[in-house]
Amino acid sequence: MLKQAWQRWLDRRLPRARQVQLDQRRIFIFPTGYGFLYLLVSVLLFFGGINYENNLILGLCFLMVSLFLVAILHTFRNLSGLSLRAGASRSGFVGGQGSVEVVLVAQRRPHRALWLRWLDQPAQEISVEPGEESALWLNLPLSRRGRVRPPRLRVESRYPLGLLRSWSLVSLDQVCLAWPRPQESQDCPADGGDRERQVASAGQSGSEEFQGLRGYVPGDSLGQVDWKGYARGRGLNVKLFEEPASGRLWLRYDRLEGVPVERRLSILCFWVQRLSRENRPFALALPGAELPPGQGEEQRLRALNLLARHGDTEVD
Repeated sequence: MLKQAWQRWLDRRLPRARQVQLDQRRIFIFPTGYGFLYLLVSVLLFFGGINYENNLILGLCFLMVSLFLVAILHTFRNLSGLSLRAGASRSGFVGGQGSVEVVLVAQRRPHRALWLRWLDQPAQEISVEPGEESALWLNLPLSRRGRVRPPRLRVESRYPLGLLRSWSLVSLDQVCLAWPRPQESQDCPADGGDRERQVASAGQSGSEEFQGLRGYVPGDSLGQVDWKGYARGRGLNVKLFEEPASGRLWLRYDRLEGVPVERRLSILCFWVQRLSRENRPFALALPGAELPPGQGEEQRLRALNLLARHGDTEVD
């Protein structure tokens, strides 16, 4: 009950957002273990100075207390004004890890010795100078397929003296996709002609005819690059091949009738990976969604993302 009430209070006070700027409403501050020991020594000095009527001891006590009060201000200011922005994300397979990018922005003053971590993972240290941005990638365990939202991010600092700890629990609005874990299957769940499915299952190249060259664009397969022409100074071009429509494999969800949903997606994921390695064009058909024929790394990523989002009702 207390944990649920705490989470509801955090959701009201620190709602999820794409960018968050830390201020007095979002920053908490409390003495560290060293800070409590420091205060205890100050109290003992105070009673010792009173007992022995020693002004030097009392002066040292007041100096320590003054330094502690100044440390409160500087520890708070080290976080105050810092902006955190949700950056890019890197997807991964279920059971592995993805990662998300957190961008830290310093405006008027530096923010030094900051520690960022999820609540159950080791922290990473970073500093940001005034007017600069620094990015930090944090790993995110992927325990289930689909959209995985990271937990609250703990931003902490004990700068400059380590007597106090200031922190905030930031919830950035970002997601990481968890692709299905590939599960090997000998039968290719595809349409496109029996001969073509047998060729795909055997891992052989399809029948293609050379059509010409076009300029290379990022994402094209390196296996299709015209390296001989590049060596002769003709520039970086990609070979174009024409394949009959019957040779384009349509990976279909409905060809795995009777198989559990997650296993269907894992089998389709296996064939997406295999056909991509062989640089074969393919298409993907899921209930309510289709991916047109294509090939290369961009096609592979689109297919994996489509498999990850299957059954997802959340709007982008």
